[in-house]
Amino acid sequence: MVFAVAANLLTQTACGSSDSHEGGTTSNGGTTSTGGGNGNGGAASGGKPNIPPAMGTPGVWEDVTSSEMDPALFTGSSGFGVGNIVTDPARPTDMYVGGYGSIWKSTDYGLSWKKLDSQPNPPYLPLGHVLAVAGTTPATLWMASVNGEKHVYRSSDAGLTFELTGTIPEQPDAASLYSIVVDPYDATHLITGLHEQDKVLESTDGGATWKFASGSGWPAGGKSWFPFFLDTGEAATTKQTWFAIAQDGGSAIKTTDAGKTWVKPNGIVNLKHPHGTAGLFQNGKTIFVAGVGADTTGDGVYRSTDLGDNFTRVTQGSGGIVWGSTTNVYVMWGWACASCGLNEGGPQYQSAPYPGDTWTKPKLPDGLVWGPNSVATTSDGKHTVYVGSMWATGLWRYVEP
Repeated sequence: MVFAVAANLLTQTACGSSDSHEGGTTSNGGTTSTGGGNGNGGAASGGKPNIPPAMGTPGVWEDVTSSEMDPALFTGSSGFGVGNIVTDPARPTDMYVGGYGSIWKSTDYGLSWKKLDSQPNPPYLPLGHVLAVAGTTPATLWMASVNGEKHVYRSSDAGLTFELTGTIPEQPDAASLYSIVVDPYDATHLITGLHEQDKVLESTDGGATWKFASGSGWPAGGKSWFPFFLDTGEAATTKQTWFAIAQDGGSAIKTTDAGKTWVKPNGIVNLKHPHGTAGLFQNGKTIFVAGVGADTTGDGVYRSTDLGDNFTRVTQGSGGIVWGSTTNVYVMWGWACASCGLNEGGPQYQSAPYPGDTWTKPKLPDGLVWGPNSVATTSDGKHTVYVGSMWATGLWRYVEP
């Protein structure tokens, strides 16, 4: 089983390393990629959607940054890009990207983008994956708020209007929500980490209220956590089965009881995400995650074949976000670094035929010089399509051959 929410739909999410603006990816549709693309929650019912084919050049990374996007998003000391990117799990053609003061929407698999005239306009804030979407009708969007006792903006009309909600009774002055993801079976169920703060939170009322879910076994020292739902194939157990990874400390961990107890999976003890981004790719019981600093084995991409209980490293090197399909698996390095590029190490791109045994380092276009905050995944039924929000390097799109 590949983690799938809507017919032929895949999605992704990710994490980063040293600055105050961060990212991720999620993929659903039998496969799940979490780390910037969030394809979870409330998929439309009914038969396979009648969707147009994705356009583009298969096998080539193409720059799809809109000329209408403010150049200041991609230049200078505050140029961190347009934000994190997510796929609508019920509408394979639709993607959203935002977090740095605007939200943009694509209705053609990420090929072209139009700014939403949202009321009110969402804030500029550190990220992370602060934008999430559920496949309700219309789509429900969440965007984190910067400060105050209400921590999230919620839209029930696909981003046209937002209401400010999201109280945290246990800590009203908690930091901003940092890594929002939606349960693939329940659009009212969300989890998130907090910016530069320890622990994770859960909401079971669509983001209106939140409670901490960092029970026994929670490791000390981590912050800016990225949690992810692990799809067990059943709604009742998926809602309780999560994976989480932190920045600067803590360890990659897993819970099967909605955060009451946590354990460190074998093989990735003390694995951490880079500043600002993290990602997870799931296909049935097989899970891939990238990170840095694991005990004994260090940096790289790690694979589990038992739903996250045990991991082994399948390739070495710096990795921030991993994503993929039933055909290929990919990883890139990047973190929340304004205007970083090849001089800071570059994206360090690797790919492998699924299930990820043999990795190579494909050549990238000259302009793609930094890795993603997040990668969104979708499909037109013939091709899997990935769109990465590559921090200040802009939006880049890859149609799998």
